[in-house]
Amino acid sequence: MSCQSLCFLLAYMFVCAIFFEDDGLHNICRISDSETNSNCSSMKLVNVPHVFAETLIFDLSYNSISQIVETDFIIYRELRSLLLQSNQIQSIADQAFQRNTEMEYLDLSENLLTILTANWFKHFSKLHYLNLSGNRYTTLGSGRLFSSLSRLRWLKFGNPFLSRLQKDDFVGISHLDECILIATNLDSYQQGAFSSFRSIGHIALSLQNMFLNRTDQAHQILIDLSGFTTHLEIRDLTFSDVGNNQILPVARNLSFVKLTIANCSITDFTVIAFVESMPYTKLSEVVVEDCVLSGTGNWYKVKISEQSTQHQSLTLNNISIKYFYQFYELSPIGPLLENLITATMTRLNMVMMPCKISRKLKRVEHLDLTHNLLSDGIMEETVCSGAWPSVRYLSLRNNIFKSLSRISPKLSTLATLTHLDLSQNSFAQKSATCTWSKNLQFLNLSSCKIQSISQCLPPNVEVLDLSNNVLSSFVVRLPSLKILDVSNNKFKMLPTDSYLPKMWILNISSNELISLTEEEINTFKNLESLQAGKNNYICSCKFLLYMKQYKMVQLLDQPGNYICDSPLTHRGQVVQNAKRSFFDCHMLLSVVLLCASMSIAAVAAVLACYKYHGIWYLQMTWAWLQAKRKPKRVTANCICYDAFVSYSQMDSDWVETLLVRELESVQPPLILCLHKRDFTPGKWIIDNIIESIEKSRKTLFVISQHFVQSEWCKYELDYTHF
Repeated sequence: MSCQSLCFLLAYMFVCAIFFEDDGLHNICRISDSETNSNCSSMKLVNVPHVFAETLIFDLSYNSISQIVETDFIIYRELRSLLLQSNQIQSIADQAFQRNTEMEYLDLSENLLTILTANWFKHFSKLHYLNLSGNRYTTLGSGRLFSSLSRLRWLKFGNPFLSRLQKDDFVGISHLDECILIATNLDSYQQGAFSSFRSIGHIALSLQNMFLNRTDQAHQILIDLSGFTTHLEIRDLTFSDVGNNQILPVARNLSFVKLTIANCSITDFTVIAFVESMPYTKLSEVVVEDCVLSGTGNWYKVKISEQSTQHQSLTLNNISIKYFYQFYELSPIGPLLENLITATMTRLNMVMMPCKISRKLKRVEHLDLTHNLLSDGIMEETVCSGAWPSVRYLSLRNNIFKSLSRISPKLSTLATLTHLDLSQNSFAQKSATCTWSKNLQFLNLSSCKIQSISQCLPPNVEVLDLSNNVLSSFVVRLPSLKILDVSNNKFKMLPTDSYLPKMWILNISSNELISLTEEEINTFKNLESLQAGKNNYICSCKFLLYMKQYKMVQLLDQPGNYICDSPLTHRGQVVQNAKRSFFDCHMLLSVVLLCASMSIAAVAAVLACYKYHGIWYLQMTWAWLQAKRKPKRVTANCICYDAFVSYSQMDSDWVETLLVRELESVQPPLILCLHKRDFTPGKWIIDNIIESIEKSRKTLFVISQHFVQSEWCKYELDYTHF
């Protein structure tokens, strides 16, 4: 190959690469059917590919894009959501988003941006969601970064490199539903930086350095926020064991109503400082979640005043105690629990709630102890005399209870209890009789491996959830029950043997039902709504007719959940679309009609045979067949006649007096065979005809009107042609 040819080939390949690059990138992106959702995530892209101009959602996350130029998004005028998180973006052109005026959702988190500019956002008048976290900028630009984002409702920003917040940083934003600030090394805060806000529904602050080392500036941040937000969340702090550097005392005299402490490491000093700060706050709800307590519960020196107990809601979720084996009892902070209305203590590995603490919860109406290690044996101590006297809603979901008959007597002492959740325990063992409070109206026993429960249900229960168990029968007497959920069990039919006179909603989906009948439904006189999809229905004619025309209840689930399992010809079909033939649906009637039709046909055949000599024709046909199949008995030497004369009896005068006489008088004379003269007496006429024709050289037919009307003449004519 010459050097000139090689250069031409290289140039051609370069041009092709340029022109077909976009199509290649277009093909690797996953495009939705409507061509409005382009998913190019996790495809190792280094540049923004071209997709359909009508794209509304463009996902470019988890790639290796390093820069955004002015032309990358210029054709996407209708773009609503742009996901660019987790790339390597270092720079964005000032006019990169100038044509994307419909943008509502923008995620630029986890990139390498070192400078933020207001030019990116000046065309985003409709933007609702913005995430700028996890980059490398140290400030929020030269000021007024968000000045064009008047409709913004969700904002997350910050990174470990953010060191300064200035007064004009948030100008343009007045209302936020949620704001998340991550600045673990924030060093400088200018008073009034948050003053542009009018309201923030929930603000989460991750300010490790500011809260622990610059409490004066931290206090100023809280003062600025307290005027327009009621829910403060403090995240990602590690409190020390020294008691003079706690952040919680600086929250005094502020207007926060709800405080959340999340993903923090707290100490005994943290707890004491918080409790002693309570009289100076307006907090009514406290949430502590995903935290580690490194103390031992040595809180006996805490000073609790009457004002410390004003909060009404306490949530403790997923808190691990580092030195659990050294932990003291909770009685020192018992007075804090006395005015609680709502208490949530979940994922605490709680083995038991001491009786003293249970009695302190004297005003609690909503108590959630989900996902702990409570068991049957501790109920005597936990639900002791005087425990939880006001509780109405109690959740003991996902503990290690095993016997309803053991725990129900203790729970029956809760006179005000109306809602009880015992789901996700293990009541596989058959329980004997149970004792329940007369006021218990709502009971959840879903996902408890229950096989039988006929004798262990509250007599006045109105809403009962038994879903996700292994029940196959349900024979109970519940005169007050209104809503029953037995989905995901093993029922083969509706619980018609139970006495449920007031039930008006039944969920029996995902069982082993094979049919629904009007008789079964009518058993429940007040039933209005039924959810019975995802069963193995036999699509009989009666079932299909009921489902399409005569069902008297409202089906709550989608028609597509009702699928035929049999017969095989209809398996997989939606019940609403399935059709059976008339014979399938009216088999007896079809058989009667078929037999009647056959009988009528038989009678008609007999009458036709009689009228049209059908039997005679059958006999003739049989004789023909016999004659043709038997060996020929007449040889050439046995020919006796020159011709067999076939004529109608009505023409006998002419044939016998004129025709035969003339033919037999010629020279040489012809020998003719006439049935009157030459048939053998006593022999079957058909045999005579056949034998005479076979012994004659020819057959002479005298065709006349009478000949055509004679059946015997027709037979003789047909035989000669057979």
